[in-house]
Amino acid sequence: MRVKRLLLMVMLGVAMTIISVGTTSMNQPAQAASKYTIKTFPKRLRGTWYWYDNYDHKVVRIKISAKKMINGKYTSRLHQRKESQYPKQGAKMKHPSWIIGRNFTYKGEKWTQTYGWYQSAGAGDYYRRVSHTIHGKKYATLQMASGAGIWTDGYGYHTKKAAKANANRWFKGDRHNAY
Repeated sequence: MRVKRLLLMVMLGVAMTIISVGTTSMNQPAQAASKYTIKTFPKRLRGTWYWYDNYDHKVVRIKISAKKMINGKYTSRLHQRKESQYPKQGAKMKHPSWIIGRNFTYKGEKWTQTYGWYQSAGAGDYYRRVSHTIHGKKYATLQMASGAGIWTDGYGYHTKKAAKANANRWFKGDRHNAY
């Protein structure tokens, strides 16, 4: 008698679990469509920018178009893919110049982040356009950052003269890596 009662309780528990799981999954909203990386660079970043390389002591040009970024002598081409889709581990690097990007907001700042197509770890590079006033003149600048804390690496300007004159200039609110 006790065995029958115990078996009946177990079967009733299993049946209740199956019914509750089935109705719960029917009431759940469908998952959103998978996210994709950006297809083109934002218009606010596009154009020709110049920044001063303190290591090589020269002005470097960055040209950003809808799908291409030329930084000095390096050209990167923006491609789109699913956020969750990564090249297979150990895959032959067929496209070393390909990058992916995503737009996001951090502390009220609109950033565009880029990664290498085959990059599976690391923070990538960050870019945003911001206006700054220097000696009473307003400049549109390209803020360049990197690292987990989105630490400012430097600024790009629309002219070589401005890039050289403001080579070591930092602005209020910049985040710096405390090595």
